Amino acid sequence: MSARKWFTVTITLLLVVSVAACAPAATATPTPTGVGTSIPATGATQAPSAAPTTVSAGGAPVVINFWHGQSQSQQTALNALVAQFNATHPGIKVVATYQGTYSDLYNKVTAAVAAGSPPDLAIAYQNDVANYIKDGAVIPLNSLMSDPQIGFSSADLQDIYPAFIDHYPQFGNQVYSIAFMRSMEVMYYNMDLLKAAGFNQPPTTWTEFMNMCAAVSKPPTTYCYEMNTDASRFSNWLWSRGGSLLSPDGKTVAFNSLEGLATMNFINDLFTKKEAIVIGKAFQDQTDFSLGKIAFTFGSTAGLPFYQQSIQQAGVVKDWGIAPDPHSTPNPVVDLYGPSVTIFKTTTQRERDAFVFLKYLMGTQADSAWVEATSYFPARQSTRSSLTSFIQANPLYGQALGWVQYGKTEPTIAAWNPIRGYIADAMTAVANGKETPSQALNDAASKANQAIASQ
Repeated sequence: MSARKWFTVTITLLLVVSVAACAPAATATPTPTGVGTSIPATGATQAPSAAPTTVSAGGAPVVINFWHGQSQSQQTALNALVAQFNATHPGIKVVATYQGTYSDLYNKVTAAVAAGSPPDLAIAYQNDVANYIKDGAVIPLNSLMSDPQIGFSSADLQDIYPAFIDHYPQFGNQVYSIAFMRSMEVMYYNMDLLKAAGFNQPPTTWTEFMNMCAAVSKPPTTYCYEMNTDASRFSNWLWSRGGSLLSPDGKTVAFNSLEGLATMNFINDLFTKKEAIVIGKAFQDQTDFSLGKIAFTFGSTAGLPFYQQSIQQAGVVKDWGIAPDPHSTPNPVVDLYGPSVTIFKTTTQRERDAFVFLKYLMGTQADSAWVEATSYFPARQSTRSSLTSFIQANPLYGQALGWVQYGKTEPTIAAWNPIRGYIADAMTAVANGKETPSQALNDAASKANQAIASQ
């Protein structure tokens, strides 16, 4: 399931289950939760920094159009942030407009660019931003980021997690988008099953993971893992073995490597030994986990509220938690995914005003308010100090927040969307025994390189 479709399902479930939560996101750069309906009055420890603003010739504020795909509670939270910005920046009036799903948003932006009337800034996934770059529709942000009047200070850049700033290797490695929202790929584990098999902690290496799988699997009633075939799974598993998805210049793939083959062999071993099954329908892994049928799942932290609710309703699993994926690298690696904000080519002053708003979204006040309203991870390390109460109420979130420092992001190239599909197909082919690990990996790499070459 694509991240965009997953986001749509998430919002639907938010309304159905009447719980302030959102479904797991799991693909192109999966999506967030929505656990609030307004920006809290507390939790903001720093006022937005003053920034030069402009006024139109007639004395009215300059209107900046901001297009997004945030709906329901997220839209409410975003509108509150916009209202706060407008109240503190009288020379600029940001108008935030919901444009539907991310696919709808991309299509509308593309049409607006073709018509010569793009928005001033928009939320977009990185592969869509890469297409905007190819069309000459968006601007690099490097000069604005370093601007002495409105840019980030050196302290700001040290405070912002690197995974929230998107570099584009095919375009001079310049920054074309910045995120104020990210969620994370993690491993969910059933400690009840692990303890029953003689283990007292979740696995930290892949060898430990496989040993636990052999001990807990009792098909057809209990399995180690239920796989949702998704490129974000593969990406994190590859990185955790020290591999790379792309070459440094972004012109060819690098996942057809020893680390990539080890990842595919890992999948093959699980299914050959009948220690894993493939997900049958959306959220089936979450349901089976809550029923104590599987020991591990991998997915987004956006699923935490749903896991909690499902486990409470089933009343089977008593002891469970989340952890970074097992790894052979010195430190764990976590896939941080989510859309970013890009600025469209208009006029110099409008671009600057748009950046003032983007910088505001990245500030500690907006950052902490957005976290408390949505359960995304903050862009700034310093934001944690204003989230004490929120973390106490959401301890698993607080645990995961400590892993943001280990974050990596998936490729920022236009071809990444079809490449994700090729990787998912390869995972499915191996799991079903249709192709050997090397055949599936090489086939995916060949198709991926063709997709990159055709850009």
